[in-house]
Amino acid sequence: MFETTKVAPLHVADEAFLIASLIERCPKTMMIRELFKNAEESAMSTVDGSKVIEIKVKEIGGVQKLCIWNTGAGMSSEELHGVCDLAASLGKDKGLDENFGMGAKVASLPSNRYGLRYRSCKQGVVSEVILCERDGVYGRYRRELSETGTIEEVVDVTEACKSEGSYDLARDWTEVVLFGNRADQDTVRDPYDGNPSVQKQWIADTLYHRFYRLPEGLLVRFAPGAHKLDGTRVFKTIPSRAYQLGHSESVSSSTGITIHYFYDPPLKSTSHNASVSGAMTTDVSTCAIVHKNEMYDLKRGRQWTLDAPIFGIAFGAKHISVHIELPDDFAVRPEAYRQFLRYKEDDQRQVEAEDFANLVREKRPEWLLKIISSLSPADSESAGEIRNELQKLLNALRIRSETPRVTLQGDILVDRNQGIGVRGNQQGDGNGASSGKNPRGIQDDVLAAPTGAKRATVSLNAERAPEIIPLHDDAAIEEKGIKGKAAKFYRESGQLFVNMNYPSVNEMKSVLETEYAASPDPEIMRRMAHDLAERTMTLKVGRAVVFALAKQLNREWSTEDMARAQSPESLSLAADDFYDALQNARRRMGQALRVGRQDLEDAVV
Repeated sequence: MFETTKVAPLHVADEAFLIASLIERCPKTMMIRELFKNAEESAMSTVDGSKVIEIKVKEIGGVQKLCIWNTGAGMSSEELHGVCDLAASLGKDKGLDENFGMGAKVASLPSNRYGLRYRSCKQGVVSEVILCERDGVYGRYRRELSETGTIEEVVDVTEACKSEGSYDLARDWTEVVLFGNRADQDTVRDPYDGNPSVQKQWIADTLYHRFYRLPEGLLVRFAPGAHKLDGTRVFKTIPSRAYQLGHSESVSSSTGITIHYFYDPPLKSTSHNASVSGAMTTDVSTCAIVHKNEMYDLKRGRQWTLDAPIFGIAFGAKHISVHIELPDDFAVRPEAYRQFLRYKEDDQRQVEAEDFANLVREKRPEWLLKIISSLSPADSESAGEIRNELQKLLNALRIRSETPRVTLQGDILVDRNQGIGVRGNQQGDGNGASSGKNPRGIQDDVLAAPTGAKRATVSLNAERAPEIIPLHDDAAIEEKGIKGKAAKFYRESGQLFVNMNYPSVNEMKSVLETEYAASPDPEIMRRMAHDLAERTMTLKVGRAVVFALAKQLNREWSTEDMARAQSPESLSLAADDFYDALQNARRRMGQALRVGRQDLEDAVV
């Protein structure tokens, strides 16, 4: 082993370039997280008095600027000067899993090139520094003092704070004000100078969708003007606010992962959920990873409703949230800018909520399953028949699932998705007894299992036919993202959502109605034409899914190839070709309506 004295430490050849690179590569939207986290840690250091963070508005030069103020140990001028450097922090443990010492500065400066003002009060003395960017250089802004003519980076602004009259110098505190990129930029309403633009409640929503819990005893206040409502409001996190309004449950797994399920019921006579009532934050449902009380890989709105079936939320995702909380010691860590988590092992890929979709489906509480079922459209008898047909096709093709859903529990084969139990081969005498003994005591019975016989391997098709869910409601079709497309298949949950308003249904129906217009019972004829058209399209897309699944047996087809074959676009093309099914539909209609082709032709003439 080498001694440390034998290693020449690396140095930075171009320090200015490295600093600019670190700052300008940081995602802008991480700014409020980093500033708030600093304020939280500082406020929690308060020894005597309340632990408080205030989000408020400062008017500077007639322009609104966002301000974050907190209690906690203040900083002297020397301490304030020191923490402005990158990888510098005060009173914190530095490490890859903890504090980097550069988050707030790196995340804030890209959107505050004009200035980021820090003030800190320690023992009645207020020190101030402004971080900024000028001519491509990031650093402390140097100011000339009128009284002494000296150039300073950190200045004493105690008297200025007294004259402003809004500061309490009897206690320690720290404050940061965002000047933005221009003197006339309103950083309360436009923190990123239009790139990206934000909604009025952006501050509260950003914190709401990042911090899952706050430390015990911390009070976060939003002053007037810093939120969408009136007066001063107290900020609350999702578990402390929303979970009290609907039905919620937390379910733990053997690995220490906890799944939080929350149903936010619709608010009567509105398009909102109940959690919107009196809140300064959004009511939109979400799915996210939670680690060390922070949320990652957040899915919300349309993205969540599209992905929800993967997690077993086939319907009602607008009102249902799922949060996957990992133990603190789980083998993950935040990436450099804390935008997402990475696994510590192997290829250190990004942690995604979909990684835990199977666990989320498995742990769904009974009350949640009932809610999902109540929001589901009624499954038609035809859909069940088609599923049986597809299962026969699957069995014929001998498709095997990559992760078999059929497992052996004792002597019962159990389908984990469908709850289907099938009796497997039993070690016995062949006469229905499972004890292994011949009930008649005849050792040479030709029906008895030979000595040394073992349980045979049960060969069942591990792949289940897709669950067919027909959609007729435009809102449901829009929610699943298949407007203008025939169907969408969720491989993870084995569900096939079929758009019954897809044009090919009406096209086939029109063809049949025209050909059988002479039917003695037009109403029955039209209903039958409609049912046959829907059945044909459902079977078309179902068979397309089955044959796409069959390609997993073909080594020349990659996972991406299979995904494309099962895509809504591919299924739509399959649905468009209904012409080869017309002859069979005509035959069924003719038999049911007792009208022959010649009779129809004569009737038309």
